[in-house]
Amino acid sequence: MAEQLNRRRFMGGLGAGAGLLWASPSFAQSLFGPRDGIVRLSANENPYGPSPKALNAINEAATRGAYYPGRAFRALTAMIAEANNLPVESVVITSGSSSVLRAAGVAFAQHGAILLPGLTFDGPLRHAERLGRELRRIPLDASMGIDLPAMQNALKHDVGLVYVCNPNNPTGIALPPAELRSFCRAVGKIAPVLVDEAYNELTDDPDASSMVDLVREGEPVIVTRTFSKIFGLAGLRIGYAMAPPELAATIRKHTTSNSNALGMAAALASYDDEPFLTYSKDKVRQGREMVLDTFQRHEVPTLPSQANFVYADIGRDADRFQEAMMARGVSIRGIYNPYTTWSRVSMGRLEDLEVFSRVFSETYSAG
Repeated sequence: MAEQLNRRRFMGGLGAGAGLLWASPSFAQSLFGPRDGIVRLSANENPYGPSPKALNAINEAATRGAYYPGRAFRALTAMIAEANNLPVESVVITSGSSSVLRAAGVAFAQHGAILLPGLTFDGPLRHAERLGRELRRIPLDASMGIDLPAMQNALKHDVGLVYVCNPNNPTGIALPPAELRSFCRAVGKIAPVLVDEAYNELTDDPDASSMVDLVREGEPVIVTRTFSKIFGLAGLRIGYAMAPPELAATIRKHTTSNSNALGMAAALASYDDEPFLTYSKDKVRQGREMVLDTFQRHEVPTLPSQANFVYADIGRDADRFQEAMMARGVSIRGIYNPYTTWSRVSMGRLEDLEVFSRVFSETYSAG
């Protein structure tokens, strides 16, 4: 009875006719994605996905949604392993890459601190911090790039894991592949290196930028990827890690989430969908140019991005500017400490970025 009453309250809160919401064509629009009238450029999503192939796979898999997706899980694991010339034991699939990052952080922080850049995508690693582990942050260099020499100099035997996001979030800067590869080889002698490659497919040369070759060589390197970015599957929560089997087994023991059937169906259909991936990357590049052009017109400094976002110094409190933009229907990011005047703008549909350009100009000029 309590469950029935709670459901009635929820449905009532959705307004008149909410009882028919679940069967309504507007169901997805009502509860998923940005609200009507809001341009969301704050979450590094790809609004051009899922691909048509992925949508077809989702629809077909949904008819079998009553069953646990064990075979699909094994098929996706095998597909990723084969594409990267790895044994299946090297692949760990989870519900989004945040889950595998969280698992790796908890697993290896038991052996020491997590060494990471002072500004990076650290949310999942903070779970280890909440469990009493140390996150040891190294400031960015003068160009706001990840300071690999400083990180290497800070490495001690009390470090359990080294974390590098490449390209880095929220800066968008990609590290020179040779420098990162040399860093991984040197640092790996003391602690495993986790390279978060969430935006790898969006870089100028994904194959050269990836450290998966070190995984194949058996170096103590973990590479994480996601289907949330170029594949456009953020809401379907599929991510994975690639690591030497012994490291993969350690991560696997600490995972706490399973991937869902529809997400795996979409991932299986998307993984080698080259026309869609090319299309997505082209849209991201076009969007970046539009955003950069907007900032340049106002002489706003930006960082060189190889991801689906741009980081810019707007020269004023980024949280207040975020609020002012949101009041005009455009959602961007506010402060990432300690950079209080910098804001991150994600790529959206090109028509949404036209709205951003107009609203940014109005808001920025208003002071």
